[in-house]
Amino acid sequence: SSFVGSIVFASVFAILAWHAMRAWPAMRVLTLLEHVNLFVPDPEVARAFYVAIGCLVNPTGTNDRQVHVNSGLSQFHLPFKRNVVPGDPVVVPQAWAGRIELVSCEAPSDILARIKADDRLTRAGVLAEVGVGDDGAWVVRARGPWEVKLAWEIRAAPTGLADAVAAAGPGHAGGIAGILGMPRLVHPCRPGCAKHIAAFYRDVLGVGAEQVELRELSFGKDAPHVASLVSAVISFEAADGLHRQTFEYEEQEDAPPPDEYDQHEAARYHVCLYLGSEAAFEAAFHRAAAASLVWVNERFEGGQMIQSASTLDEARACGQFRVKDLIDPATGQLGIVLEHEVRSPRHKSCPLSVHKSD
Repeated sequence: SSFVGSIVFASVFAILAWHAMRAWPAMRVLTLLEHVNLFVPDPEVARAFYVAIGCLVNPTGTNDRQVHVNSGLSQFHLPFKRNVVPGDPVVVPQAWAGRIELVSCEAPSDILARIKADDRLTRAGVLAEVGVGDDGAWVVRARGPWEVKLAWEIRAAPTGLADAVAAAGPGHAGGIAGILGMPRLVHPCRPGCAKHIAAFYRDVLGVGAEQVELRELSFGKDAPHVASLVSAVISFEAADGLHRQTFEYEEQEDAPPPDEYDQHEAARYHVCLYLGSEAAFEAAFHRAAAASLVWVNERFEGGQMIQSASTLDEARACGQFRVKDLIDPATGQLGIVLEHEVRSPRHKSCPLSVHKSD
C-alpha cells in the first residue's frame, strides 16, 4: 500500500541521511565558548552584579533591550526584553543550572569589596565568600541576583593570560576589566544522557575525539552507594597562550529532565560557540539539517538581521545557526535540550583573528 511504501521510503531516507552525515569529514575543532545568554528582569541590578565581579559593560552590544558584558574573549548577554518585536519585558529571570567558572587578575578582596559596597546587590540577595579551592588557591564563590545557590566561582588568572587575550584578536568593544576569561561551564544532565550529548557534538557538530571526552565522575570512598555517573567534557582551544575552555555536562541524579528548556521559561537560556573554520561551520550545518535539528528561535523574529538561519544561504549570510535538541543521531536519543548558537569565525562579532581567513 502507499502507507507501507511511505514508511519504507522514510526509513531508507533516514539511513542514507545518517551515512551522509558520518561521511562528511570533521575538519576543524571548537575554538571558543563565547557567551551565555540569561534573561534578567532588572538591567541595572544585572549590570551592577557583573561589574562588581569584574566584567566590563560592552558599549556596542548594550542597548534598549539587553546588556552585554565582556569577560575576556567571552561574554554574558543579558536581555531584559524577551523578544525583538514587540519587545515584551522579561518577567521570569533565568539562572544557570550548574556552575560558571571565571578567572580574574584582581585580588579576591577587591571583588568582595565591590559586591558588599552596592546596596542594590544586597537587596537582590547577592552573596559572596572567599574560600580555598582543591588546588589550595583562593576562590570566590558567589550567588548572583535571582539565583538560589553559589553558582559562580572566580579564581586567579594564569600569568600572561591578559597578554594572550590581547594578542588573540580584536576582542570585544570596550575591552576587558578584571575578568579575563570563562574557562569552565558545568551543566547538569540526567544519568545516561552524557553519552548522547557527546555523540551530538561528535556526529552533528563534527568535533574530533580529542575534544569530546566521557569521564567517570568520582564521589570518593564516602559515597560507595552512588551509581556510576559520567560527564561529557567538551573542550575549546582558540590560540596559543589562552586558557583551555571546557563545557562539562555532569550526570546528576537530581538533574532537571532533559526537556526542561521546553517546559519552563527559566531554563530557556542559551550558549554561543565558535567553530574553527567556515568549512567546519558549513559541514556542521549540513549535519544538523540532515538530522532536522536546525532550529529557528521566534524571539529573534522581526529584527534587522537574521539571527536564526533556516537555510545554508541564511547561515552563510549571518554567520550562525541554532540548534536546541542535543540528540545522538545514530540512536535518536535525546541528551538534553539546550539552545546552541553555532557561529562561523567569519561572524561579524567574532573576537578572534587567528581563524578569520579560513
